[in-house]
Amino acid sequence: MSNRAKPVVLLVEDETLIRMLAVEAFLDTGFEVLEAEHAGEALLRYAAAVEVHVLFTDVNMPGEMNGIDLAEHLKAAAPDLHIIITSALPILRPVDHLPATFVTKPYDPETISRAALTLLAA
Repeated sequence: MSNRAKPVVLLVEDETLIRMLAVEAFLDTGFEVLEAEHAGEALLRYAAAVEVHVLFTDVNMPGEMNGIDLAEHLKAAAPDLHIIITSALPILRPVDHLPATFVTKPYDPETISRAALTLLAA
């Protein structure tokens, strides 16, 4: 992490209320939050960002790319990116190649922000 005062999380969630709760949890923990409703928007936010430390993404979302595709794409571009993936449904494709923390929905919002802090401290 650079000399930025706050770590940056790119939060990708298509359900507005869930996204709002997650944003609040990350802000309360000291993160700067970049929000996106789907992977296409996330790619634009990522490209415009100076730095992103953590990707927090839902698996199922509208658009051509799901959360796992997004995580694979961004991890290839930024090997130091920490990834947290969430889903209420089982993940039906192998993701052993992707170093990520998995959080099952529904989750306690504080759990995800603590998970991100743990990844950054490692």
